[in-house]
Amino acid sequence: MHRIDYDIELNESGRPCIALPDEYEQKSEDKFFAIEIARYYLQMVAANMDDQIYDQNTFDVMDETIRMLGQIGDEMAAIQYDMMRSQGEIAVMMDNKYHVMVESIEERDTLPDKDIVYNSKIFDRGEGFRVCVQQDKEDGTWEYEYYELQDGITNENWVKL
Repeated sequence: MHRIDYDIELNESGRPCIALPDEYEQKSEDKFFAIEIARYYLQMVAANMDDQIYDQNTFDVMDETIRMLGQIGDEMAAIQYDMMRSQGEIAVMMDNKYHVMVESIEERDTLPDKDIVYNSKIFDRGEGFRVCVQQDKEDGTWEYEYYELQDGITNENWVKL
């Protein structure tokens, strides 16, 4: 889960503004979030604008702004997708104990062949892909089983480690 910590302060003109902590680390994910949330809110405002109050020029500017943010968001989404996919590929090459954690064999078996999103990484089913199945036991403890795809990518190819 991503998290952005911020405060609302007043700028030099006395206008409330977003203040990020001094130790804030610039992340592309945060910029992507900002663009997407701005577009979302503008779409909500535009959908509720009253044509009796606003002129056509205002509607046109809102539409153009929403479309521009959409284009920027699409470009950022493509970059984010590539980064998440690369991180998934690196995780598989690193020979981690597991790549994805699920809560049941049924959940493991329903993982799609492509675009499995877990912990900001994207994986595909492939030989060497590992899943940890975390199951709640009746006594309240957890049991962990590890499976790896070997000699294929179907559910018949899961091998317990």
